[in-house]
Amino acid sequence: MIEMEIDMHRNWWGMFFGVGFDADGDGYIAPGLSTEPDDGGIYLNIAGQNLANNKIVLPNEEEISFSADNSGWCRYKIVLDFTANDGAGAVALFYDPGITGEWISIPEIQGVNMGLTPGSGDKMDRTVWDGIFFHASGGTAGFDNILIREPENNGQSQFIEFTAISNKLTTDPPFELEATATSGLPVEFEVVEGPATLDGNTVTLTGEAGFVTITANQPGDDVWAPAPEVSQTFEVVDPTAYAPELTVRRPADETKVYMSELNPVIIVASAYIEHPEVLGITGVSADIDGEIVTLTEKNWNTGYFNTQWIPPAFGTYTMTVTATSTGDMATTETVTFEVTDNVTDLSVQTFDMVHISTSTSTTVTDDFVFPTYVGSFDQLMLYLDVTCPAGGCDPWDRVGNMEARGPNGEWVELLRYITPYGVPCDHTIDVTDYASILQGLVELRFSIGTDAQGFVVDVMIDLHAGMPEYKYNWVDVIWRGTFPFGDYANMQPMDTIIWNYDNCTEASKLKIINTGHGWGDLNTGNAAEFYEATHHIKVNDDSFEQHLWVDCNPNPDGCQPQNGTWYFDRAGWCPGSISYVYDYDLTPYVNTPDVEIVYEFYPDYMDLCHPNNPNCVTGVTCADCQAGFNPHFIISGNLISYSDELSIPVGETEQQPYYGLQLLPNPAIDRVELSSNRENAAISATVQVFDISGHLLKQMSWDGNPVMMDVSELKNGMYIFVIRSERGTETKKLLIRK
Repeated sequence: MIEMEIDMHRNWWGMFFGVGFDADGDGYIAPGLSTEPDDGGIYLNIAGQNLANNKIVLPNEEEISFSADNSGWCRYKIVLDFTANDGAGAVALFYDPGITGEWISIPEIQGVNMGLTPGSGDKMDRTVWDGIFFHASGGTAGFDNILIREPENNGQSQFIEFTAISNKLTTDPPFELEATATSGLPVEFEVVEGPATLDGNTVTLTGEAGFVTITANQPGDDVWAPAPEVSQTFEVVDPTAYAPELTVRRPADETKVYMSELNPVIIVASAYIEHPEVLGITGVSADIDGEIVTLTEKNWNTGYFNTQWIPPAFGTYTMTVTATSTGDMATTETVTFEVTDNVTDLSVQTFDMVHISTSTSTTVTDDFVFPTYVGSFDQLMLYLDVTCPAGGCDPWDRVGNMEARGPNGEWVELLRYITPYGVPCDHTIDVTDYASILQGLVELRFSIGTDAQGFVVDVMIDLHAGMPEYKYNWVDVIWRGTFPFGDYANMQPMDTIIWNYDNCTEASKLKIINTGHGWGDLNTGNAAEFYEATHHIKVNDDSFEQHLWVDCNPNPDGCQPQNGTWYFDRAGWCPGSISYVYDYDLTPYVNTPDVEIVYEFYPDYMDLCHPNNPNCVTGVTCADCQAGFNPHFIISGNLISYSDELSIPVGETEQQPYYGLQLLPNPAIDRVELSSNRENAAISATVQVFDISGHLLKQMSWDGNPVMMDVSELKNGMYIFVIRSERGTETKKLLIRK
């Protein structure tokens, strides 16, 4: 048995520590790199941004994630038992946040089979492990006090797997604990502290609030050594101690509701409560001068509740909204508003000379008051003024955007902005298509990815009085994220959308913002920023072209001259301008069921220097196959629906890949079923199986019908299934665990 301890200071980019095999003898151990395919061992990977991405990586590259509050300095102990599981070994993980001297077990990693193969002479054979290795990206990580020892071992080692205990309410009934020892011996429990009692493995809460800590022990016997103690802590919550946080959003207090004739309007409120894991909002209602209406969250799960209401007459109204929580705790808020047909041009000042920088904040969020309206404004124009703070503007082109939270609580990107090279500029964009969002008390946020002195932003929105073509619209986000371009393992990363319009929809358009990023000699064709590609938006049997290229000289927003290389054309954007918005008319499809929307990247491009390209060899085909900053697109796709009737959609966007591939079971042992979740799926596709390094292992034809595949020859680890046909490409991951 070996114990390894290390102090690590987590940083933003992540870090790892482990022990393993330097297969090629080049002086360093680099598991996972395509240039070091035979290096490896076992290591602890501490995530910098999302604690749920912390993980132990086994020699077969299987990842076991865990979440732990390990910010700042933290001590870790990795226990390796090479005699367990008939030589396959076992690993257990403990940590000491703040280095207080008290070990806390990681319940997900107690006695996990390492899958070693003694005598194989490779990284799966611990007898050839010849070094420790550690790595951090960025300047704020730290390592200290590395200790490796062979502890005294009186008997065979055993470990406890103690199922995590979720938070409870003071009113919850007794519940049973679940824990097992790898020895098979019975586990004993003890309440260390907190408002709970224990009878065997049954926990009874005392009815008081507080934190409960329970330990699991197995003292061992003549054969087995005592297991390391494992503890679980959970909180007992009093439901009467917390009341909802309520905000009436539409109509906002002391505002006007504009309409030329009496029409339905959306009533919107947001309601949240602490401890959402055990507490919830049980009801939201509004009393509008004696008329009671119920607001629902539908399927959004965003904390936004709404309903529609028809004012009986023009005039002033008082509305009291009440939100009730699990413990029958109620919060109320009252607003007044006037329903009027006297419509005039309006201006709404939002962000007012706000400094965005690392010394202030790179993202600013605030609530702003807009009127509520139906068919009253035919154009909304947004004016963005960007100036320099004291000391000058950020000298580089930074990606920024402005978002608004719609009536369903979903954040929608209104515009994407790429800052100029160190100079001030002003910009204008038509945001009429987002009229359904810019009403009432609206949450807005503006972000710029600066790491310097930043910029000062000012945003004004003008509403022009007039009758629009349709009284209502609705915005659905169908794509949003960063997607790789030319990645060998994921050539077509965009989800296929299967869309069904509401019955009252009369017209529709798809608005796409796509900006290409990543460049340099290590990206084939200087992609994606400086690569001129033509993508296609396929809707059922039709295809729309998207030529992703913008002429930057002259600057689209007139922001010139600038410093730097502002004059070079780019993929979907230019420094110092609001990014180009591609509009596609989908009105011909509004009465068609199951509309299929496919975003197909230019299929003939591949980044030959990408780490997922198995043919990339550092120093031969590419200077550095692991350099990172690979070609990628930042994409948002907003589907706008128009109607003269108000309809509030029930739920969120339905997204599914074209093939709907399912792999069951997953993890698998020696057989896996390929099936499709699409009804009447009839395709002609090729299924390829790659290992994590990109080597092709298996290939077969597939018609979409369920079929069993033999994977018995695959070792433990992660594998990538790639389905290809003329309709595109889809990938799925399969874990083999034997």
